[in-house]
Amino acid sequence: MSTISASKINTYHSCPRKYYLQYILNLKEPIESPWLEFGSRVHSKLSNNIFDSEDPQEQIMLKNGKKFLDSMPKNPIRETSYEDSNNPGRFFGDVLGHRAVGIFDLHWTPDTSMAADYKTGQFWKSYTSHFDMQAWMLNELFKQKYDQPLKRFCFAFLKDGTIYEPECITDEKASKKTERAINKILNGIESEKFTKKCGNLCASCGLNMLCPLDL
Repeated sequence: MSTISASKINTYHSCPRKYYLQYILNLKEPIESPWLEFGSRVHSKLSNNIFDSEDPQEQIMLKNGKKFLDSMPKNPIRETSYEDSNNPGRFFGDVLGHRAVGIFDLHWTPDTSMAADYKTGQFWKSYTSHFDMQAWMLNELFKQKYDQPLKRFCFAFLKDGTIYEPECITDEKASKKTERAINKILNGIESEKFTKKCGNLCASCGLNMLCPLDL
């Protein structure tokens, strides 16, 4: 298995078939999502302390991002970009016996032991398992780098200002539950179980036209 990440784990969790198409066959979505470009632009502006935009929707997100930052400790360590080989937000390590990589939008040194991730989508309570697994994996990488766990992890939803804090960071029972969920996914990948999972996300999936094909 290649290097794992929260994105890969959550892709399999959403649809094993999409994981197969995207990460085993390395197929690209025929049309790049403008929403991904929008999200990258918002992340970049927040990383560079730019809080103004002529786009009304973007301005709302930047305003909520600034409000969130103002509520947190000063001087966070920010990610730069995926292209930057010295990106201080990129962590490498081992997660459940697998080489792993993770990106922190924001994190604070062990004196504070906090981290945060921006989300430009809407918060859905039914989707929290995805956020829990992302936070759990990033916490594992944080522990390996700083030799202590996170005390707090926040997901800041910029669309409406919702803040979600996964229990798996502070509650041992919740942490074990999330660990088991990730282990189950890793076992599914290793066993090459790539059955399509039909659901509400199919309509927005850029690879849905390829699902019926014998690839």
